[in-house]
Formats: sequence, C-alpha cells, structure tokens
Amino acid sequence: MKTILVPIDLTASAEATLAFANKLAVRWPAEIVLLYCHFGATLTDADALAQEHRLRSLAERLRYQQLTRQDGRRILYRYRVLAGCLHDHIRDEAAQCAADLLVMGLEHIDCGRVETPGNHAASITELVTCPVLVVPPGRRSLPTRMVFSANFNTLDLNTLPRLSALQAAFPAQLDLVQFYAPADRGLRLVLKKAAEKAASQLTWPVASTQLLEDDEPLEGISEFCARTQAQLLIIAPVSKDQLLRYFDVCYTKTRAYHTQIPVLVLQQTPRQTTVACCERCAERMGLSADNHSETRPANLVPAHS
Repeated sequence: MKTILVPIDLTASAEATLAFANKLAVRWPAEIVLLYCHFGATLTDADALAQEHRLRSLAERLRYQQLTRQDGRRILYRYRVLAGCLHDHIRDEAAQCAADLLVMGLEHIDCGRVETPGNHAASITELVTCPVLVVPPGRRSLPTRMVFSANFNTLDLNTLPRLSALQAAFPAQLDLVQFYAPADRGLRLVLKKAAEKAASQLTWPVASTQLLEDDEPLEGISEFCARTQAQLLIIAPVSKDQLLRYFDVCYTKTRAYHTQIPVLVLQQTPRQTTVACCERCAERMGLSADNHSETRPANLVPAHS
C-alpha cells in the first residue's frame, strides 16, 4: 500500500496540511503516517500518550469534516510521537514507513523555531529521497491544472519514474515549462528536445511543452502559474539554496502566486551536459541529443574552421 508521511506541528495551519493529505489518501489510495516531534530532550510515556491522543482527535475530526463519511472511513492512519526535532528523525522515519510522498506545511515549525515560510521544508527535503509536497495555509481542492518547471536539459531522468508514480494522486493536466536566458537563444532546439524527451517519459497527459525567455525564471514561473491558474507547481531544484529561493521572504511577503499553491519538490542530481559554442553547434547537438546527451561528458563543442 502507498504511504504518505505527514509531519504535524499541531498548530492551526497544520489542519490545512492534513486536510489536503486526506484528500490525496482517498484518491490514491494511501495510508497516512502522522508524525509529531515534541520539542525537548525527553518525552514521558504520559506525554507521548497525550500527544498521540491529540493526533488521533485531529485526524478523526478532519476525516469527517472535510470528506464524506464513506471516504473518511477508507483512510488508515498510523501515529508516531517522538522527542526532539523533526530534522533529526525524518530520514529514519521516512525509510521505516517506506514513504512514497511526504506532505508538510509551508509554515511548519521545527525545534520550536519559527522561520521564514519554506525554510524548514527546504531542510527536510534534503534529508529524504521521496518527493516532498509543501502545502501553504488554507483550504484547497486537489489540482486540475499543474505546471512542471525545470531545466530539462540537465534534469536527472531517473526522477521521472518517481514523479509518474504520483499520477494517480494528481490526475490533472500538466504543462512542462523551460525557461532560458536571452543569451541562450541558440540552445532553444536542444532545450525543446530535452523537454519533449521528459514529457515522453511521464504518465500524465501533457497539455503543452513551452520554452519561455526570461532573465528571472522564478518570477516568470509564478506569472505563468497565475496566468494558467495552475493549482500545483512541480520543481526539481539541484540544491537547497535553489529551493530556498522559491520561498524567499520577498515572495512570501508579497504573496507571490507560487507561494499560494502547493509545491511538489523532486530531489535530483543534475546530469552533465554538452555546451555549444554557437547556434549551428546547438542545432547539431539537438539533432543528436537523443543518442548522445546522456552519456557524453561535459565539454565544449569546437568552433567551425
């Protein structure tokens, strides 16, 4: 059975996180493991039982408030209460329950520390191998329109089967979006072929594959999501710093569109790519990308004589 791991901090915003996870669990279907990490060095048996009772009460209340009684009864819950900080336990807990997906709040509190929204989620994403869904506060329906934004020319294609495994949970229309800088116009053909190759390996019905020119791809993707009214953004950052930029305080304070919808984060290692020296080389590389780009080491294609 599929498993959704849901770290809960028992704040008011945690209800929206669990409510969204409940809807996923019914649609997939999947079991939910609720994990609460009690800040402090020790946790007595009585305290552990009290916290588990709080988790059970929250789960039982939300399953019937947000879902039909028939759907609510279908969800299976497990409960874990641990002493300490979430980031100290999450790797082992995710491995122990074989989590297929981790769902956590954008404003999750870890170790009693309140930080910029998304900071704790970025730290947790580094520690687990499964996809992480970051849910902002507020009630929301499951998505019917999604956007997958990545550098498909450097994307580790081994992440795509794991993403496709979530298709039953998110059976929505998917747009693949590749941004490039004006200086990279000569690579358009290479980027187009890379995006099309990624699309061919996904199980979703791909609505479109788009190449968009923008010096600020993060602002560009937020505008694209707003324009298409996307309800879920999928990203594949190659570092924690890159992920943190999505949740930068300037975006959360101004309520940028991409901070107001769930963000699904895929962990990946960038693959080496060939760099073209001119537009002709870029076109030639694009024509042969299907045969050579995955195994060829990074180098510079020599200029024509």
